[in-house]
Formats: sequence, structure tokens, C-alpha cells
Amino acid sequence: MYDLTLIKQNGGVYINSREVAEIIGKRHDNLLRDIAGYINILTKYGVLIYEDTPIFVKSSYVDAWNRTKPCYLIARIGADIIANKLAGEKGVLFTTAYATRFREMEAAEMKAKMKAHAHPRLSEFNTAVKNILGGMSYAFCTPDDVMKFLRGVYEPLGIEVQTEGDYYGYFTATEIASLLGIFSLSGKPHGHAVAAIINKLENVGPHTMMIPYGLVGVTFRYDNHIVAAVRGWIEDNNNPTLVPHHDFDYHIYYTCQMSLDDYNEF
Repeated sequence: MYDLTLIKQNGGVYINSREVAEIIGKRHDNLLRDIAGYINILTKYGVLIYEDTPIFVKSSYVDAWNRTKPCYLIARIGADIIANKLAGEKGVLFTTAYATRFREMEAAEMKAKMKAHAHPRLSEFNTAVKNILGGMSYAFCTPDDVMKFLRGVYEPLGIEVQTEGDYYGYFTATEIASLLGIFSLSGKPHGHAVAAIINKLENVGPHTMMIPYGLVGVTFRYDNHIVAAVRGWIEDNNNPTLVPHHDFDYHIYYTCQMSLDDYNEF
């Protein structure tokens, strides 16, 4: 596998066009010509910058004869543009190479953030993981690769990752909603509202199990500690009929709740 060098500059992360040319088997001057064409199109439609990061950045290097030569720094979306123009093995190898390097960087940054914040909000953490899983799927990573990644980032939080086994004593958000009598206005257990409450709790890690399915799907299950914590949050907030989550409010109403002794028997 090719080992691309990631270059951090002005808040962006890039790969060098010289390395890209080597991987895809194209003369560097021809790749520069292609990139110039991409830049003309992006400039025409005003999208040369994506999420505050320039897609292509002019740069230079000194060759073996001490001559200053042009090159480009290429952001991830720029690599996507180049990859989409390739076919066959070259496209697969290049896509895998850059997607893997960016994924490794994102995973390392996530672990660093995890160390700095012992218990990050699960929703924010999950969003970052989902984005990386999407890249892994795009790069044709295997289910084993996905599992290694998930265990590497979740188990330090105390969240168990397993694909099969006995889920006794662990509940989905919808099951917790049913146990605690938290229902939507349509009359169904409101798992989304419970998930929003769980994301407001601290220290959910050791009481959480994650079950991956496919390459990008996951289900979370929680033990009795989280069930009790959700009930405590509701009581502390005087049985709210709205549960805010980001820019959305979940409307809920309450039915009969099971006692702690009752759901301990599940």
C-alpha cells in the first residue's frame, strides 16, 4: 500500500501532487495540467474553497538540479475529484491510499481529543465516527478493518464493541422508552427522545454496548445504570414534554412506568 504524506497548512490537510502522480502512473506535468483545468471549472462556479479549505493550493519544490518547480497541495475533496476521473486498478489503489491516510489522521485526532476530554458527548463522538466509517466504506475497507477501528476508538471510553452474543441486561433506546413510559405523540415508544436524553448524560461509557452491522451501521444498548439515569434526568427536569436535541425538540408524553425492580428482571 502506498504511504502518502499528509501536509498540514493553514488549517487544512493536503497531499502533494508529486506523490499522487506517482501512484496513478501519470507524468507530473500532465497532472498539473489536469488540476489547472479543475481549478478553472471550480473558479467558474465559485467552489474553489470547500468548508473553509482551498481544494487545490499552488506550491513548489526544488528538483535534483536545484530548480524550483511547481506542484499542488491537494485537499481530500480534490483527491476525490482526481479519483473520479480514474478507472480500473489505478483508481482503486489511489482511492484506498488517500482515504486510508486521511482516516488514520482523523482517528489519531479523535483519540487525542478523547484523552483531552475523558467523557465527550456521545452524540458528537458518534458523528465523527460515522464520518470516518463513510470514508472506510468508500475505500472498500473490510468488516475486520471496521471492527478494529471501532474497538480502537470506543473501548478506551469503556464502551464494549461486539458483533454477537448475549445482550441480556442491555436495552436499546426504544426499549428504554417502553420501560419508562416515554412515548411520542403518535403513540409509540420514543427512542429518539431517549437517545437525546442519554446524550445529555455524563459517564455513559462503561454502561454502553455497541453492536455494528454492515460497514456503517451501529446499534447502541445500555444497561440498568443508564435506564435509571434517564429516569433521574426526567425527574430532575420535572417530566418535560419537550426534549431538545441540537436544533430540534422531541415532543413526548408519559404512560405507566415500570419500577426499577421490574426492569431489573429483563
